[in-house]
Amino acid sequence: MSRGTNRRIFISDIHMGDRRSANQTPPFHGYCWFSHPDLSPDTDRPGMLADFLEEYCINDGSVAEVVIVGDLFDEWVCPVQYDPTEPPYPAPLPPGEQYGRIAAAPQNAPVVKALKNLALADRLVYVPGNHDMFAVKEVVRNIFPGICCPDAPDGHHVYGVDGIWTEHGHWYGMFNAPYPAGPGGGFAGSALPLGYFITRINAQEALQTGRMLGLTEVFKEWVKHIPGKAPEAGDADGAARGLVDAVLMDLFDTLVSEHAYGREGAVMNGSGGVPGLVKWEEVKARYHHTWDAWPQTHPGNVGRLDAIESDAGRLDQVARSITLEHEEVRIVVCGHTHDCGLMSYEDSPYPPDEVPLEAKRVYANAGAWTNDTPVCTFVETELRPDEGKHLVSLRKWVRDSATGRYRAEDVQPGLWVVADTGR
Repeated sequence: MSRGTNRRIFISDIHMGDRRSANQTPPFHGYCWFSHPDLSPDTDRPGMLADFLEEYCINDGSVAEVVIVGDLFDEWVCPVQYDPTEPPYPAPLPPGEQYGRIAAAPQNAPVVKALKNLALADRLVYVPGNHDMFAVKEVVRNIFPGICCPDAPDGHHVYGVDGIWTEHGHWYGMFNAPYPAGPGGGFAGSALPLGYFITRINAQEALQTGRMLGLTEVFKEWVKHIPGKAPEAGDADGAARGLVDAVLMDLFDTLVSEHAYGREGAVMNGSGGVPGLVKWEEVKARYHHTWDAWPQTHPGNVGRLDAIESDAGRLDQVARSITLEHEEVRIVVCGHTHDCGLMSYEDSPYPPDEVPLEAKRVYANAGAWTNDTPVCTFVETELRPDEGKHLVSLRKWVRDSATGRYRAEDVQPGLWVVADTGR
């Protein structure tokens, strides 16, 4: 796909939640990752994003596409004591039904309106992430008529255009990649990974105390416990792998005891195709060989250490592998980590303060628009066919305190990339 206009905007990790997530009565707290928690315009994430979409994207005819790089909808951020469906149903919710409820939530109205306008103009592309991995194309198209939803028969959602490879990034994470479904349906037959339950526990803490755990920080803390238990030389040793899994399950026990105390498990009622309630012991029984079995459960994926580091905010090695395996790819754009970034891949590494302004390959992370994100960022690409180059920029949407209006600013200097327009 290539259009007459040549600018593309990539945004990631919006995490729209349902009505309940932003509206709680004391002593409970809102647990939504995308809302307007106080009266300050600097914290009004829905208003801020709607302004960005209208002013920077819709009103500028040179923007060919806005690409959502995953986690637009959020089916994961729900306290373990709550039914993930709204309103609750006695039977499992039909696949994709929750997306309509999220789109109808009052706090999301300005963003949904802007996205509908982009979709109707054939300028909106949606690549699901892990928090919206069960998005049903027909349901999404009903919400946003005209939206482009690339096919992904194997569940690995990638959007490729003009030498740009776009995906959320969770596919490579040990705790967030889809888990292989087993026989029998129910919990055993669900693709939900361990990260789903960690997120539910995080939401439980937020409901009770108003405090978010910071999942990337949780994963980073877990990573600290791994290398010493499974050094590269002994990574193939079964005992070492078993020890790592035992450590991971101990860490999960600690997470439950400290942040979901008194709850025997997570209410599901259809979430991920799982009816009823899943007890913590069932969670541990299913994922207790996550580290050991990774090469078998996720064949052809990255190695164990890269998989666990991918969930701790390190997708640059994954991006490098993509560019090596796909010669036509010049630019890799991801989200997932909530940490924005822009870096070049050259034959020789450059120090951080000497990144060249022209590169052969580039990895960009679009960052996030969640409540706890200090700066809301996006990736912008501009293809200049006559010059045979892309300009890749990492930018932020900030409010001018003097005028009260938002404007775009560079986070760091853009990178010029040799273009490949054969896709």
